[in-house]
Amino acid sequence: MVSNNPTDVLSTLIQREAVLYAVDVTGCDKREVTDAVPASRSTVDRSIRELEDTGLVTRSADGYRRTLLGELLLSEYYRFKAQTAELLSAGDVFADLPPEADIASPMLDDATIITATQATPHQPISSLGALFTEESDIRLLCPAVFPQLIRAVATAATEQSTAELVLTEPVVTSLVDSHGETLAALREAGTELKLLDATPRYGFAVAEGPTGSTAGLLITDDSGARALIKNSGSEAVAWVTERIDHWCSKTTDLPSQTPGTAE
Repeated sequence: MVSNNPTDVLSTLIQREAVLYAVDVTGCDKREVTDAVPASRSTVDRSIRELEDTGLVTRSADGYRRTLLGELLLSEYYRFKAQTAELLSAGDVFADLPPEADIASPMLDDATIITATQATPHQPISSLGALFTEESDIRLLCPAVFPQLIRAVATAATEQSTAELVLTEPVVTSLVDSHGETLAALREAGTELKLLDATPRYGFAVAEGPTGSTAGLLITDDSGARALIKNSGSEAVAWVTERIDHWCSKTTDLPSQTPGTAE
């Protein structure tokens, strides 16, 4: 009888992962399993019995094999392990975020996480800027001053892309005071510029091209960009798009002549 206790099944899967993987779906005998895993015959015997008891392995004419339940749960377990490894690689970033941080779970499913390190402090911004050079339609909410990122949008918009850029007041002030040429390039390229009278916790980006869309979530603090989470999953793209739409509803168009620029 298949166990219906998720904790028991998960515990067995974790403890007997190597044997479950070695059994495969086509069928094999215990000797083949013993040869494939660093365990004794008695351990393999016990592992197979436990896997049978939880419904993850069954006996057939070809020997022992994974059941469909075993196949599905093993696949989900490997997916979860991979996601856990990604989160742990950025452990310091997520550890500093408050528990109520508004990050939808689909954004983390099969995501790529790029973190800033002492050796590569600008890597999150560089990675997001590189994404813009590959796609044809760009939407970006920039909550802090990242000149490299703004220049990447201006370059992409000038060459081939359509771009929508949501800027907070500090970013606009910085562009006017120190990066007038970049602001002029954005205007000349026809970038849709919007002013947001608020400072969101994160930066959001969606880049769309011939092969699909990629969403970006930029985690920032007072020291700059700490991490970029990239995800091409449809739910992740939909969530980031919704976040950008939400903030866009609170914007006004950036005046064609921003205070401080030449008439």
